[in-house]
Amino acid sequence: MSRCPRGTLPLLVLAAWCVLGASCSQDDASGRTGNGGANGRGSRPAKGGVFTDHFQRIRIEAEKATKLESDDAHPGVGGKVMRVVDDPGASGGKCIAIPDEAGTPYGKAGSKPDVPRHARAVYKFKVAVAGSYTFWCRRKWFDSCGDTLAMRLDKEGAQQADACLFGSDDSSKPPRWDWSPVKEKGDPRQFYLAAGEHTLEILNREDGPRFDVILLTDDPDYVPQGMED
Repeated sequence: MSRCPRGTLPLLVLAAWCVLGASCSQDDASGRTGNGGANGRGSRPAKGGVFTDHFQRIRIEAEKATKLESDDAHPGVGGKVMRVVDDPGASGGKCIAIPDEAGTPYGKAGSKPDVPRHARAVYKFKVAVAGSYTFWCRRKWFDSCGDTLAMRLDKEGAQQADACLFGSDDSSKPPRWDWSPVKEKGDPRQFYLAAGEHTLEILNREDGPRFDVILLTDDPDYVPQGMED
């Protein structure tokens, strides 16, 4: 698997990764808002099942990105850094993958020196009800040096340092699928989302991880489970 960047990313840069503007949104890539209902209200599943309370939910299938932009992967891997692949453990049988040793923004392909390689998946979606939303992403990792990704809200075209790291909160027992939030002081971070359209980007950071489903909810206590179908 890929190696953790050795001595890279000074603390100043790491701190900048979690400085993100406040704004995001509500519906999946198809433009559907909430969990159905004329008023755009979603509902809240007690344990990843049937929703019963009135909370907003935005569920996005990773492979249904509005656009997927990617540099070429390291020649030893071929293809693109970020690509849609089949995975029987993913929702709908597909997800977005960054192959091992495909390359990173930091000039490493696994343990090999390389040119910086960038990739991003972009999602457009709408929020029906303004509020504070928590971002969750269902991801798969194979070791602790290939487990993280970055996300950016309403800052398309900004520097990589404007993105927030996620995925390093629990890297035990790989390979497996699990949900990860962006965290702030150890707790899931909330982002204020105004009503209307927003842009979410998932950016490559390390090589190796996969991501499957993105969920945003204004229920601060909700922890997603399963595929959240």
